[in-house]
Amino acid sequence: MGKNNKRNKKAKQPNGAPSSPGAGEDVEDQQAARSLPSLNPKKRKQLNKLVEELLDLVEKQPANPNDEWKQYEQLQQLLKQIMVLEEPLSQAVCPQISDSPDDQTRLAKVEAFSAWAQEGGVHSEGLEIAIFPGYQLGLRATRPLEKEQLVLSVPRKLILSEESDSDCRLFGNIPQATQMNLSYDLVIEKIRGEFSEWQPYIDVLPAKYNTVLYFSPKQMERLRGTTACSPALRQCRVIAKQFGFLYRYAHIITGPSSGNRTLPGDRGLFFVQHGLCYKLYRWAVSTVMTRQNLVPSEKQGSEESPKFISALIPYWDMANHRPGKITSFYAAATRQLECTAQEACAAGDQFFIYYGDRSNTDLLVHNGFVDVDNLKDYVNIRVGLSPTDALAAKRASILDKLNIRHTTELRVLPAPEFISKELLAFVRVFKMSAEQLDHWCSDLERAGDLLHIDCALETDHETRTWQFLEDRLKLLLAVLDKELREVDEVKELSELELKDGGKPGQEIELMLLLYRRLERSILAGALQYAREHRKV
Repeated sequence: MGKNNKRNKKAKQPNGAPSSPGAGEDVEDQQAARSLPSLNPKKRKQLNKLVEELLDLVEKQPANPNDEWKQYEQLQQLLKQIMVLEEPLSQAVCPQISDSPDDQTRLAKVEAFSAWAQEGGVHSEGLEIAIFPGYQLGLRATRPLEKEQLVLSVPRKLILSEESDSDCRLFGNIPQATQMNLSYDLVIEKIRGEFSEWQPYIDVLPAKYNTVLYFSPKQMERLRGTTACSPALRQCRVIAKQFGFLYRYAHIITGPSSGNRTLPGDRGLFFVQHGLCYKLYRWAVSTVMTRQNLVPSEKQGSEESPKFISALIPYWDMANHRPGKITSFYAAATRQLECTAQEACAAGDQFFIYYGDRSNTDLLVHNGFVDVDNLKDYVNIRVGLSPTDALAAKRASILDKLNIRHTTELRVLPAPEFISKELLAFVRVFKMSAEQLDHWCSDLERAGDLLHIDCALETDHETRTWQFLEDRLKLLLAVLDKELREVDEVKELSELELKDGGKPGQEIELMLLLYRRLERSILAGALQYAREHRKV
């Protein structure tokens, strides 16, 4: 099973399931922690100061895109200094993190992982883990698989969630930590290394990711002018804030020099104080973002109204994405995740699953890839009523009837729809005259007609609507073309390189190039659509 002999002396649950850590292993855990290098007091003091500066910075809400970008640049400078000071820890805790591909390193660990998974109750007949160009690791069919055939099941005891047997909880019910628990647990298990029951699974996880947390400022700059830029910057700010919060709690509020003895000091805190670093937290968060799935809680909610929690599902999460339909579901009766084939699969072919309806913006920011065949893609544009508009209250009453917020982001879609019905209705309301508003407000039950492309409206009103959309789309494209001046080496990348995943180290550049092309294509198609309707 790829476990350390000393660890195997402990009693285990049946079928290799991770056992709940007990007092008997505290000595081994402490021995593991003592093997990690500690920072000298001077470096720790410098780190404390930098983290406080980081937390002060991310507390500020940027007023506009330029301020948001300046904040991001300042944040990256602070994180760079933090990572330099933490280098001894990151080398000890996660030495495999590097700029080189780690597919072969991960593949070498697959045999031990597969044995661990099988002993734990995973059933994966007809599938094996393999390397695929452009995908890193994935699942390969070892025999023909039929559509809707059950091909993979993972029992609850191997699903890592905040409800897994563990006393590594640090934060309890602290509100700020509700989104951090799974990442935090993964940090703890990573630091425990060979003493973790999850080591075979952790060993086959990627050493680094293509999420926005790994972008260089130069790479991030290529998103400026796109609708993905603000969500990407916001994601970096949120994760930095989480790290700062975790660090402050572990090293400043409850640290050895704090003198605070009233706050909880469990083994989770013990490990964090011995191994926490930004590179490790970035890796853990990226692992959760790119691989998590929702499973029903077994401690909260009910059968009629279950509460869902995030979880990491070993073996199943090796499957890569392809458009289709969701065929993975949690079976409460058997307490396992079950996955069927969404399409027939020949022996030797890669086995894919569908990650769900997500835009390429979501995929880029949270999963680190884009899907050129994404039929559910869209581009969000921000619209809102003006507070100085004397007719804003009447416009708001119509929007309320349509369940459209007064200030919101609405979708521009790929062909053949182009303009979402909500965006069209919003602009129609936005461009109504006082007389037209009185007409529609007098019979709000008819407001739903505004969602339809063939709604009977006055010609001048429709012309104003489509002219507004045309002008807005032209502006978005102009900003996109102005901001995104592609560098020569990216321009020279061939379509063949794009198709095969590119050269080592270019994955992020290729992803950014593809994303910009896809966003521009959606906006350009919608612009032409708006022009045609304005002429009618």
